[in-house]
Amino acid sequence: MEKKILFLDYDGVLFDTLKEVYIVNRYLYFGTDFSKEIDEKNYELYSKYKFLVYNIWMFNYYNPLLFENIKEEEIVPKFQKAISNRNLEEERKYCEKFLRIRSDLIKDNYEFWKNLETPFNFFFEIKKLYEEKNIDVIIASKKNKSAIVERFQANNFNLDEKFIFAREILDNFQTKGEFIKDYMDKNSFTKAIFVDDNPNNTKTCNGINNVETILASWGNGGDEFKGLNQEEAILKIKEFFSK
Repeated sequence: MEKKILFLDYDGVLFDTLKEVYIVNRYLYFGTDFSKEIDEKNYELYSKYKFLVYNIWMFNYYNPLLFENIKEEEIVPKFQKAISNRNLEEERKYCEKFLRIRSDLIKDNYEFWKNLETPFNFFFEIKKLYEEKNIDVIIASKKNKSAIVERFQANNFNLDEKFIFAREILDNFQTKGEFIKDYMDKNSFTKAIFVDDNPNNTKTCNGINNVETILASWGNGGDEFKGLNQEEAILKIKEFFSK
């Protein structure tokens, strides 16, 4: 008997989280107050090239490029050069600061924070499928787990916390594809479908038997990547579980 499961990214798939990421990183880089009005032109650029970042440590190299006045055509080559010369200690310090500042923001200014992230309609469609069809769902995200749990609870999605695999677990794997294969093997799942807004993550499932992928066009995949829209993705997921 086939045993199927759905793996979902969080940022850019279930929730539009870029504004939170932007103002936390802006604070870390400039010391800018969270509530200060966002520079829409810079925010648009920040969003446009967010597809380059698929691990939190990468913001350590992304932020200096997007917050400074460099030519747009230089962003990609300079970013690629930066991550080819990594400073692991600086990355560690950046990640600690980012997670601490985000945690403090949630604790000290919850009402402000909760309005920074908004659920996509895709989130509510998945919630409906989960509740009505009892499908197996796993969250696979590099976000910290407490923030994900908080969002799910606030939106009445009663997914058991044991099915939320966040940064604390995924950091033990080289790729999301490696995590997905490991989870399927350990829990005897025969088929899976995985939704992510970054092609750097979906391509890590290439070559894994019985794993389909969906690139979410509504996230931060980048202009040059063609994915499915929310309606198309939900239809494909329904078809996957109905076969």
